[in-house]
Amino acid sequence: MKTLSLETDYKIKLPLDWVKELGLESGVVLERTDDGILIRPSLAQTWDEVYAEKLKMGNPAALDLSEVSGDDLIF
Repeated sequence: MKTLSLETDYKIKLPLDWVKELGLESGVVLERTDDGILIRPSLAQTWDEVYAEKLKMGNPAALDLSEVSGDDLIF
């Protein structure tokens, strides 16, 4: 068992050999357990995977824009 200290802002510096061995280069997921905190590797995602769960926009033709003018737009 290796003891690590918390740095300012509660950061933890893991030894580089641990990061490489455990595949943590692309990020981690923290899971709170009854025994403490579990650090798991985070799977790298493509932008297509990130946006796959994005909410779909409804039919824009169904919007009532009769009361909107060019002055209402924010640039």
